[in-house]
Amino acid sequence: MKNNLILKLAILSCCFVTASLNAIAGNIPAMAADMPDIPLSLIELVTTIPSLFSMLAVLFSSRIASAIGYKKIVLLGSLIAGISGTIPVILNDILLILIARGIFGFGCGLITSAMLILIIFFFEGAERSSMIGLQGSAGGLASLVTAFIGGRLLAVSWHASFLVYLFGFLVFLTVLFFIPRVGSIRTSTADGDTAHSPGEWIRLFALGILTFVSVTLATVFVVKCPTLAAMKEAGGPSIGSLLVMCISAGSLLAGFIYGNMKSFMKRMSLPVFYLICAAGFALAYISGNALMLMAASFLLGFGYLAFVPFLQEKVSVDFASFGAAGTTVILVFQGLGAFIAPYAGTLLGLFTSSLNSQFMICAFLYAALAAVGFFVGNEKKTA
Repeated sequence: MKNNLILKLAILSCCFVTASLNAIAGNIPAMAADMPDIPLSLIELVTTIPSLFSMLAVLFSSRIASAIGYKKIVLLGSLIAGISGTIPVILNDILLILIARGIFGFGCGLITSAMLILIIFFFEGAERSSMIGLQGSAGGLASLVTAFIGGRLLAVSWHASFLVYLFGFLVFLTVLFFIPRVGSIRTSTADGDTAHSPGEWIRLFALGILTFVSVTLATVFVVKCPTLAAMKEAGGPSIGSLLVMCISAGSLLAGFIYGNMKSFMKRMSLPVFYLICAAGFALAYISGNALMLMAASFLLGFGYLAFVPFLQEKVSVDFASFGAAGTTVILVFQGLGAFIAPYAGTLLGLFTSSLNSQFMICAFLYAALAAVGFFVGNEKKTA
C-alpha cells in the first residue's frame, strides 16, 4: 500500500512540469517594457509556443517510446524541460528565448503523452479512474504552486522567474527512483485494422475544432489578462502572476469536483462549463480593480479545466475504436489552440483596438459555444 502511494505521487509529480507552461505568463508586461522594439504578439509567444512543440511531441512520442520505453521518455522529457526551461535566465535575445521555450514545450509533450499510458499500465478499474481524475487536480495544484513561485521570482526580474523550471530536475529524480521500469505497453484495445467511415472522421475532427476554438479563447485570457490589468492600473507589478495563480486555483477546484459536476449536470455539463468561461471574460470586461480581475481569472480557470477533460473523455468514449489516434487528434488541436492565441488576439484587434472590448467579444463567443456544447453533450447513440 505504501509503495502504491509512492508510485501515485511519483506519477502525479510530473504535473509540476506539464502544468507549468503558464507559470511565467505574468512576465509579459515586464518583458514588453524591457523590449520596446519587439512586437507584443511575438513576446506573448513566450507563453504559448511551448504548446505548439508539445503538440509535435505528442505526434512522435509513441515512436520514441517504442525505442526507449515510457519511463525513459518521462525522464528524457523532464530533463529537456529542466534545461531548456531555465536557460532564458541568461538570455536576452527574444528569438533564442523562443527557441528555448519551444524545446521546453517538446519536453512537456513527451511527459504528457506518457503519463496517461503509465496510469493505464499500473492501475485498473476504479483506481485507474481515480488517478485520471487526480491528474487534473494535481495539474491545478502544480500550476498554482509554480505560478506563485514564478510571481515571487518576477519581483527580482523577469529573467529570474524562469528558475521556476528547476522543478524539471526534481521530477527527473522522482521518476528515476520511484517509478519502476516498464516493458512493452499496449496503448489501445482497438483493432488496428478497424476501418472508420468518413462520417466518423468528420465527427472526430469537428470535436477537435471545437477543442481548438475553446482552448484558443481561454489562452487569450491567460496571455492578455496581465496586460489588461496593467492598462486598468489594477494592482502592482506582480498582478500578472497573481492572476495566473487565480486561474490555477480555479483549475484546481474544477479538477477536484469535475466528476461530481458531470454526473449531476450530464448533457448540460459542457454548456455550463463554457458559460463559466464567458462569465470570466465578462467580469474582466467590467472590472475596475484587482479583486474583480482575480475573480474573473478564477472563473476562467475553473471553466477551462472543466471543459478540457470533458472533451477528452468524450473522445475516449465516443471514438474508442480509434484507439490512440482519437486522443492524439484532440491533443494536437488542444496544443494548436494554445499556440495560436496571440494571433487570435491580433485578429480580435481588427474588430476593435480596445483590449477591454476584445474580452467582451470572447465572452459572447463562449456563449455561442455553449449553444454548440448542448448538442455535443449528448450521449453516444448505439445502434
